[in-house]
Amino acid sequence: MRKTHPDPSGRLLVAQRLFGWTPHETQRLWLLDEHKVKVASCGRRWGKTEAQAVDAATFAMCNKGTRQMVVSPTYDQSRLIFDSVERLLLSCGLTRGHTHCVRTPYPRVEIGGSVIMARTADEDGRNLRGHSADRVIVDEAAYVRDAVLEEVIGPMLADRDGQLIMISTPFGKNHFYRAFVMGEGKESSRHSAFRFPSWRNPHISRDYIEMQRDVLTRRQFAVEYEAEFLDDQNSVFAWADVQSAFEGNIAVDDSRVGWRVAGIDWARYSDFTCIVIVETAETPHRVVASDRFNRFEWHTQVDRVADFMNKHRVNEALADQTSVGDPLLEQLRNTLCEKGSDVNLQGMTFTNSGKREIIDNLSIRLAHGDLTFPYDEQLVRELQYYEYEVTTSGNVRMNARPGYTDDLVVALALAAWQAKSAPWAGGSRFLTSGRVEERNW
Repeated sequence: MRKTHPDPSGRLLVAQRLFGWTPHETQRLWLLDEHKVKVASCGRRWGKTEAQAVDAATFAMCNKGTRQMVVSPTYDQSRLIFDSVERLLLSCGLTRGHTHCVRTPYPRVEIGGSVIMARTADEDGRNLRGHSADRVIVDEAAYVRDAVLEEVIGPMLADRDGQLIMISTPFGKNHFYRAFVMGEGKESSRHSAFRFPSWRNPHISRDYIEMQRDVLTRRQFAVEYEAEFLDDQNSVFAWADVQSAFEGNIAVDDSRVGWRVAGIDWARYSDFTCIVIVETAETPHRVVASDRFNRFEWHTQVDRVADFMNKHRVNEALADQTSVGDPLLEQLRNTLCEKGSDVNLQGMTFTNSGKREIIDNLSIRLAHGDLTFPYDEQLVRELQYYEYEVTTSGNVRMNARPGYTDDLVVALALAAWQAKSAPWAGGSRFLTSGRVEERNW
């Protein structure tokens, strides 16, 4: 590395004079550190993008002829720091004329013979191979696959004895966690580690943070805002929340029925078709019935689901409409009509983001004690082993752990999502011997 101004405090002075930027206390602590491997576990809104953009820009100016690479799980994430670097250099009259920006095929900015590039870590780091760098800045590093860090990014730094900077919210106990532990425990003179909860940023509202505590699960808040590494972090549903949702085998009184919704997940290949029914008359909402079966012809499955809903007097249902679920949805509508049922049946086509939204809703409902169910060994097992996974493209996917199924979880999530639209969310409404009985709480 060819340095003309190696002192980080000097670079902070440059940032203040050129960009009018002054770090808050913990940003300054982070930027003054010079270890070869720097790891920061950050809460949301701490200011990592801003701090790292200033650091990259001033490093390029003060260390002429150097190469820096900004790497993230996705292209959009990589552009966050890179675009901030570009704005800084083009907004300053003293640097604008010396800055050259290229956007295709990959983002690249040059200043004073130094280069800053942006790449993604998807496809197992294919776009990173063959490059060398004085510095690699890995944003949301916990979501980058272990193999990319170990087999691609590490060798990029080898011939220049470069610096690896990893910043992220925690996600499981992977390479990011191991590097954090090495730095925190001073196990290596090359490593340093920092934990920056969101409230260490003095410019963020503490009221906003406390509001997030109220709407997120305990684990989500601990990870996203407290920047904590948790043992069961890859599990979508905290075990304590699942345990607290057990209510024992309470008999269901079908003579007094509140508004009921159902979630339906259709079988594919070796999976199971599952239907879960939730009563929304009172809070917490209750799972009152479920059915799980496979190895039947499609028309038999449709008949069984229709009969099950009629038996338990379901008012509304939400079914997985993805792939085979689309024609089955129409078959079920026709079957319900033939059986004289007036169930309001809707479909949902799963996208990665849409599925995550309904699963997150279920997680929050369980965490806040808004949903209970009788003990069901299969459902408990599925909830326990339903996990986050980072795909090769850097996206977060939620699935059952290999060897387990997740059909009941998906059906329950669909029912919990449909329950949000129950027409009397503010109180309760029961049907007693055909007569509507209203109750306010």
